[in-house]
Amino acid sequence: MSDRVWHEVDSYIEDRLVAEDEALSTAVRDSTAVGLAPIAVSAAQGKMLYLMALSIGARRILEIGTLGGYSAIWLARALPADGELISLEIDPRNADVARRNIARAKPAAKVDVKVGLALDLLPGLSGAFDFTFIDANKED
Repeated sequence: MSDRVWHEVDSYIEDRLVAEDEALSTAVRDSTAVGLAPIAVSAAQGKMLYLMALSIGARRILEIGTLGGYSAIWLARALPADGELISLEIDPRNADVARRNIARAKPAAKVDVKVGLALDLLPGLSGAFDFTFIDANKED
């Protein structure tokens, strides 16, 4: 499918099924305003991630690739108050933007954005994860 068709499908789903709240809309605006690449998941994709994590009762989520924190907000909202999301981001500037966006969204769960190459950070993480979202360099 072409990019145009994907965009039209996402727009259709978002218009009818996904309600993006102020925190999510602001995260998109702020990420764009500081010049982050427009490659974040769509609202429909974010909602799908949320529903997937919620449906399995995830308590601990790993995200690789934070960008501006948009998908992290969706994922954190699927967690219980004592849940944890760890998001790994290679770019310190992206991580700073993400932390601000996540803090503004006020998720109940703990969210920790770690900066560095995921391949270097992963060995330092302890414990199991219930859900993992890899949204970074898929070749590594």
